Amino acid sequence: MEKTEIAALAIVGILIAMDYMTGLLKAAMQHDISSEKMREGLWHKSGLILVMLLAEVVERGQQYLDLGYSVPLIVPAAVYISITEISSILENIGEINPDIAAGPLLKLFRSKRDGGDTQ
Repeated sequence: MEKTEIAALAIVGILIAMDYMTGLLKAAMQHDISSEKMREGLWHKSGLILVMLLAEVVERGQQYLDLGYSVPLIVPAAVYISITEISSILENIGEINPDIAAGPLLKLFRSKRDGGDTQ
């Protein structure tokens, strides 16, 4: 496994954990902790981990089986998952502390193309 792939897997794992943690903090702040919601969140996170596992198996399998194509999967899957997790983390942070959401700090994470920056 290449260094880039290891880093991608580690980043995805860290972002998944951060999203779960910020979601839990938000729920605690709102006095809305629910074991059912927590279990559902864990199932969703396990789905993301399974996508990364599938990407790893298919990308490695391409070396030994002719699947009809040969494309990198691990890093693109990690990028997609990372973007969705970062968005969720930022939403959670914004709900935990609305002052941060309204301020310039979270704008650092916005693309100029998404309308978050008018300059």
